[in-house]
Amino acid sequence: MTDTPIQLIGLQGEPIGTLRVGAFALIATAEETARIRNLTKRTALSIVLRENLKGIGFRVEERELSAAVESLDKVRRGERLLVIQIHNPLQDIHQANGISYDKNGHDEREITNPMVAMLDTQKAFTFFEVERVYPNDTARCWYERLVGLEDHKARLLIELEMLLYPERLEEWSKRFHDGQTLLLCELYRNRVPLILLEGDVGTGKTALAETIGDALARRIGGNTQVHLLKINTQVRGTGQVGEMSDLIVQAFTQAEARAKTLGGAPVLLLLDEADALAVSRETQQMHHEDKAGLNTLLQRLDNLRLAHLPIAALFITNRPEALDSAIRRRAALDLHFERPGDQVRAQIILSSVPELRIEEEMIAELVRLTGPDEPKNKKIPFTSSDITDRLLCAALRRAYIERRALEVNDLLEQARLLEPTPATLRSITNTHE
Repeated sequence: MTDTPIQLIGLQGEPIGTLRVGAFALIATAEETARIRNLTKRTALSIVLRENLKGIGFRVEERELSAAVESLDKVRRGERLLVIQIHNPLQDIHQANGISYDKNGHDEREITNPMVAMLDTQKAFTFFEVERVYPNDTARCWYERLVGLEDHKARLLIELEMLLYPERLEEWSKRFHDGQTLLLCELYRNRVPLILLEGDVGTGKTALAETIGDALARRIGGNTQVHLLKINTQVRGTGQVGEMSDLIVQAFTQAEARAKTLGGAPVLLLLDEADALAVSRETQQMHHEDKAGLNTLLQRLDNLRLAHLPIAALFITNRPEALDSAIRRRAALDLHFERPGDQVRAQIILSSVPELRIEEEMIAELVRLTGPDEPKNKKIPFTSSDITDRLLCAALRRAYIERRALEVNDLLEQARLLEPTPATLRSITNTHE
């Protein structure tokens, strides 16, 4: 889901640009201001908006400011607006940004003032690739097809319930401990709501992260909805000074603001390729901007713990050894995804093509051909996606091209030809049975 952009309109009715800070970020800042200074939320919205506009030399009349605050308040209460426009009748921003007009009001500008960096004159930055809402039947189907991950499913589901619904933990404590809330429950409530999912490409990390919301919504029951916000990988920025830190702050601020507008519905904040933002500070080639970005990321994770909002961050990485140790220390749960062992590979194949009724001898051969003992595999077994997305799909494609029924021999042929995806981890010591 994209933020509601705040568009600035000039003296002649021309769009000048979009305020870099969107509605969600302003709302989150205003709510914090209201809490600290004991103000009403509308008053805080007015103060925060005025300060942001003043910072770029954009002055507005009170009626224009009031109209913008009214729009922001609608967004705060959950209404979706495509854009919020603020008109400037005073022309200050034109002067501040080096904009001049001819006698007909046409733009003859060359923007030279550095304050223009506060505006995005192209479009509002999209911090989230997508927002998904659960329960969702499609997600449920994919979740059930994740074979061999039953233990990971169970651990992730219960961890999310305990992190996002601490009142359930307290109810349990009172029921089984003579009405008392264990001190440990309070300690648990103060954990950083961060979960790491790590392992080789194709082992099911992202698939589980993107479907666990459905299982959580159904487990909680009632009319519960769970929202998933997937952070755009562009949040890393382009390397400009302070850019990555600023983008991380805005992404988390928008996620927090979104959570506040949902009336208590939990939000899963998903970051794929997390090592790109959370790379270890021990890396010798680490750039100053990367260090600053990592420190900002750690601060925002700590803020999630202090804010007690129903948000849990899911970080996915194919390079766990690259993650900074401070990220690991904060994780409430660290799930390691192994490549599937013999039994799981057999289960994946049998459940994917039940119509073929593969005999025991043939499934044993397929397991061998996709396992670490097959010479061409160089001691590395196939990943789950190697089987479902490559082997099985290649066999299906061959049968379709030749206009005939799919056969077990098609699977065997592809298993003999294909090699597993190379390992991205330093070593593979176990296989997941």
